[in-house]
Amino acid sequence: MHEGFEWGSVQAMTTSKKPATHDASDANEGDIRGKQIAGERLREIPIGLASSLLEASPDCVKLIDSGGAVYYVNPAGCVLLELESTDAVLGQAWADLWPEGARATVRKAVVDAMRGEVVRFSDVCPTSKGTTKWWDVIVNPVRGTSGKVEHLLSVSRDVTAQKMAEVSLKASEQRFRALADNMAQFAWMAYPSGYVFWHNERWFDYTGLDPVESAGEGWHKVIHADFSERVVRQLKRAFESGVTWEDTFPMRGADGAYRWFLSRAMPLHDDQGRVVLWCGTDTDITDQRRLSERLLKHQRVIDLSHEAMLVWELGEGIILFNRGCEELYGYGKAEALGTIPAELLKTRYPMELEELLEHLGEKGKWSGELLQTSKDGAEIWVDSRLELIRTGGRRLVVETNRDITERRKSDDVRNLLVGELNHRVKNTLAIVQAIVAQTARTSETMGQFVAGLNGRIQSMSSAHHMLTEAHWAGASLREIATSQIEVSAGETSNVEILGDDVFVPPQTALQLTLMLHELATNAVKHGSLSRPEGRVTVSWTTEMRDTPRIVLQWTERGGPPVTPPAARGFGTLLLERSGKLPHLKANLEFDPKGVVCRIEVKLVAIGDGEQAYFNPRRHQMVGAAGVVTS
Repeated sequence: MHEGFEWGSVQAMTTSKKPATHDASDANEGDIRGKQIAGERLREIPIGLASSLLEASPDCVKLIDSGGAVYYVNPAGCVLLELESTDAVLGQAWADLWPEGARATVRKAVVDAMRGEVVRFSDVCPTSKGTTKWWDVIVNPVRGTSGKVEHLLSVSRDVTAQKMAEVSLKASEQRFRALADNMAQFAWMAYPSGYVFWHNERWFDYTGLDPVESAGEGWHKVIHADFSERVVRQLKRAFESGVTWEDTFPMRGADGAYRWFLSRAMPLHDDQGRVVLWCGTDTDITDQRRLSERLLKHQRVIDLSHEAMLVWELGEGIILFNRGCEELYGYGKAEALGTIPAELLKTRYPMELEELLEHLGEKGKWSGELLQTSKDGAEIWVDSRLELIRTGGRRLVVETNRDITERRKSDDVRNLLVGELNHRVKNTLAIVQAIVAQTARTSETMGQFVAGLNGRIQSMSSAHHMLTEAHWAGASLREIATSQIEVSAGETSNVEILGDDVFVPPQTALQLTLMLHELATNAVKHGSLSRPEGRVTVSWTTEMRDTPRIVLQWTERGGPPVTPPAARGFGTLLLERSGKLPHLKANLEFDPKGVVCRIEVKLVAIGDGEQAYFNPRRHQMVGAAGVVTS
């Protein structure tokens, strides 16, 4: 018998009983009766089901008896429902926990599910603290050994964000209509051919034309005769080539006077790159042109400044964009003039823009840190100073921005390091606590406890050392296997390690280290390494499927005859539970010739579901390349 695995006994399942029914009319019998019912139901839950499925689900999972009463809520459900204690819901009729308007739906779901149907519905229900949430609920029947539905499994997902997004979309459509007709600029849209089919109300108010007169090429008649031929020719070329068009020229108003406009047309493409729509704007820059003439004598000084300086008019666009702005943001002057700076640079203010402008109007100045976006999409933090200047009846804002992006990145990395350090310390202490507790449960003497604990702590330390050396980017599989065998058996020629070296992710490295330590320890105490002629082979291969994976096999030969152990100890529990992890599968066989353990590891890239450890070196390198990192 292969006795050395030190397996402790674990109760696989409690005695199965048919749950007592709970009629909704019994809900007033008191909390004591409810807690008794809840306790009875919880004792009937298989341990494997509760720990592996219910406890791990991120959704709100409830178990409901045949009478419609709740007798289990998982931890995630308690968080989502904002429950301080499950006493408020256990033993209560599920339908009574919903608002009055939803109870009929819930009761019908219980009835239909008890008939064997899978029911799905969506409704709103506040949490215990009054937070309104929308829930997408699936109710599944759970059948007993006789095939009769004895329980219901309810999985409720919080879809409040989706509902809010729908509301937000409707509001966005309303805002677009309001914006299009009330914006200071003229706006228009055209078909891919260039035929203009829509103008906003600002256009009609200014030109005095009606929609029929403005459609197609009708709007060309308001362009000044000296510019008309050039504008039409270049615009037609843009429509044919599908490139952005921009020009500056005067247009006649309904009163016969001409004003200067910065006009732009931008193509909108489909997934195949074809133009499906043209969107255009005409921005009145007449006053800006006049004002710019008065500012020419100051432009040279501003333009030579190493700081990014721009001048814009409240309610209008940019009228001055210096060399520092071009270098910092990547936009040329022609691209920037006439545009709204907050829109061009996608500025994110620490307050609503209207509030900031109101403050600027009252105080005359404002300073703070802003997040902006350059032409190539890079985010730039700036130390910004805004000053309001009133001249010629106009309100101009002189904006000076100094790039502080690198300083902000350094601050972010420092904060992440502090947070990650706290996280790792907590995780490490939790693992050590679990190892101590489980070793104590499977040790018969203090000596066994100390020896087992020391070995496992040393194994963990070895794994952490390897990961630290690699900056927590991963660890060598060959080093992991070699280190754990040396920890348990010392340097021995009875162990053969086969396989090309593979670099495994941090979390996987920790799991494999603990598993190989338990296998090696057992082999030394009771397996093939307990005899001189015994041998152990550790081999692995890499399989390239949809997801690359490593298949590792631990094979013992030449040791004592092996029989399955009567009880499970620390090692068996570790291997069995590790095999239920998302990207790791373990299978332990008690072959009479020697123990065989097959471990399959999926090599999942960071960001595809693998729980990655923070790596400041990777964070800085990837962040510098413009890729968002976690």
